[in-house]
Amino acid sequence: MMNLFLTKENVAIHYKTKGSGYPIILLHGVFQDMDVFEPLIKKLSKNYQVISIDLRGHGLSDTPHDSRVDDYISDIQQLLNALFINSAYVIGLELGATIATGLTYKNPDLINGMVLINPTDNHSTFPDNRIYDRHADEIRTMSDEDKEKYLLRFRYKNIKQAKKFVKSHIPSNDLQTMEEEIAVKRSFKDFDIISLLPDIETRTLVISGQYDGKILYSEGKRISELLPNAEFKLFEGSGELPFIEEKEKFIGVLEEFLS
Repeated sequence: MMNLFLTKENVAIHYKTKGSGYPIILLHGVFQDMDVFEPLIKKLSKNYQVISIDLRGHGLSDTPHDSRVDDYISDIQQLLNALFINSAYVIGLELGATIATGLTYKNPDLINGMVLINPTDNHSTFPDNRIYDRHADEIRTMSDEDKEKYLLRFRYKNIKQAKKFVKSHIPSNDLQTMEEEIAVKRSFKDFDIISLLPDIETRTLVISGQYDGKILYSEGKRISELLPNAEFKLFEGSGELPFIEEKEKFIGVLEEFLS
């Protein structure tokens, strides 16, 4: 079911619910939308109530020009309250994992467990910029199209499979204005995730893809070590999309955590 929820700040948040059972909240990464989780939604909704959300500034949700991580968290808190959800799991991808962490820190009684997929421990720079910086000498004279093609080898293990999925499930941000794109990037700037981690006692699963050249797996490992009740899983055949590149393994690890 597709719905729009209006927050008290008059921001319209697009969300869907599917299935019944214990709630699971899905939080996508930057410049993605809820469709990135389509394979997970299909699987998880057989046994759980899955709530997928287009974060503000993404998908069919409104795009305020000045947001911070706390605003994303507030949107989700308000939505869950409206849905009468007082206990749930949360799964966050990349910077969606940052929001999941902040949500859990602020609501320890609400979040029963969190899964962080390719989380970053560094918000001083935008993750997409880092991969360009690491390979600046190789790509500086290439066209934008050639740059993206070249960098695929540093983003995914199974490039063919990942390209097919990205084309059909991850939206282009070509329709965003420059101001909107900058506002989204700025919303995560200098968020101090590290200071929160020691106080989060919620059971946590951290998953990182070994071939992710944007957010290095060492970042996920560090986050897991700073969380009091976390386990770290390295997916050695994956990059940015372990739930696609190693789908069966991912589902098995996730179901074991949720059981």
